[in-house]
Amino acid sequence: MTQRDPGVYLEDIEYCADAAVRYTAGYSLAQYLADDKTRAAVERMLEICGEALRQLDRAAPDVASRIPYTREIIGFRNILAHGYAELDHHKVYAIAVIHAPELLAAVRTTLKEFPEP
Repeated sequence: MTQRDPGVYLEDIEYCADAAVRYTAGYSLAQYLADDKTRAAVERMLEICGEALRQLDRAAPDVASRIPYTREIIGFRNILAHGYAELDHHKVYAIAVIHAPELLAAVRTTLKEFPEP
């Protein structure tokens, strides 16, 4: 199996964190809870963030360590992927609105260290 460049994982995280932020922009919690399509899209984007970070941590732990809350993000990905019955939509919303922008900023800062293809 060919190992991907760490920058590619970071780009995946950047895209998906940005999408989660965009999908919830202007949404109140009540609007978010009432919109099952948006909930599903946000959950998927956050799941991909966690999986890409998990893969980045395996391929380049030194790079992954620059992203705050790596373990927590990976753990939340596991809840999204495997623990859907216990999923708290209030928590997902808070993560998308509060923490995804923080993740996005950290990833963008880290991406500056990688040359453009």
